[in-house]
Amino acid sequence: MMRLQQVLAEKLKDPKILLKTREKTRDSAEVYTDDEFLGVIFLDIEDEDGMASFNMGILDIDLDDTEGSA
Repeated sequence: MMRLQQVLAEKLKDPKILLKTREKTRDSAEVYTDDEFLGVIFLDIEDEDGMASFNMGILDIDLDDTEGSA
């Protein structure tokens, strides 16, 4: 999980990325920067290559109004 945290921090260019394990499952972790929840990363434990998928929701209030609506 530590290596996955390092890769995610590099890709998102945010050294404050932190992965927190979830209580009821071992195949995913919550992703935070500081205390802000960003999303969930899911591990495909059956994939021999060790694939992971990051799921992040973006709220309307997080979008910059000057860019227009999506």
